[in-house]
Amino acid sequence: MRILIKAHHYAVASGRYMADALLRLGHDVRTDGPVHGNVIWGVTVDERHEWLPNKPEKGWAPELVIIADAHLEPDATEGHDCPVVVYGVDNHVRDYAQYDVDHLFLAHGFGARIGEPDVTWLPCGYDPRVFKPGKEWAEREYDAALVGVQYGPRNELLYVLLSNFIGIRIAYGVGALYEDFAATYQNARLSLVRSAAGDVAQRVWETAAMGCVVVKDANADDEALGLADGKNCLIYTSPAEAVEKVRWALSYPDEAQKIARAGQRWAKPGTWDERMKVIVDWAQARSGQQAEKEPDSE
Repeated sequence: MRILIKAHHYAVASGRYMADALLRLGHDVRTDGPVHGNVIWGVTVDERHEWLPNKPEKGWAPELVIIADAHLEPDATEGHDCPVVVYGVDNHVRDYAQYDVDHLFLAHGFGARIGEPDVTWLPCGYDPRVFKPGKEWAEREYDAALVGVQYGPRNELLYVLLSNFIGIRIAYGVGALYEDFAATYQNARLSLVRSAAGDVAQRVWETAAMGCVVVKDANADDEALGLADGKNCLIYTSPAEAVEKVRWALSYPDEAQKIARAGQRWAKPGTWDERMKVIVDWAQARSGQQAEKEPDSE
């Protein structure tokens, strides 16, 4: 299919992962939208991480438009003679009511619009090209890692962990993207996860795929996604409980590695490629339905 992705072009936009996945699946993909360079979270990162539009040339017409991340103005949906959908990563905090589209694909199974007609729950995923297994678990340098955007609850988690462990080795900071992000977690035994608003974060799939034991806060979608404490991840409900989960994992490495392997099996099918197949299948089915409705031209 000819697919146009409209999105804010910044280094770790979901639209970028989606575009890459659709290209791997063999589609003709173009992207358009505002450009934000290589500054993210107040940090200037390597220029190789900048995402630039690949705008359609004259005469190229899309068969499907995806508004990725859904932080564009409502008129981004206009002017297209083909199906237009939104993939929204923030339905746990936004309702996307301003968008008049043919279908909504929303990343979280709770929050605004879930359960409405023409809405599909489609979780985040991971890029299998980047987030591959790393070193053997026992050989990893860091006990735990939490890199990326930082804010109060994540800082609190770090403080509590460092206050309760002498000598624990934690990789923590901002500015590590793609291969740099992956290299850190491929060298860490545990992935520390603290969600922004009760959502299952994209890094859960990414770091589980890299062989970390995911130590995460409890989220509304855990059960529906098949995430189970002590089986394929460790789930905490307070910083104090997170300390106990981390202490257990580092004290019983054989059992922890079983959880890491189970987490890898859980994450494996959750690629962006598989997520994009859902959207493409919907678009192709809709096109087929539209064709059936058209009167016979003969």
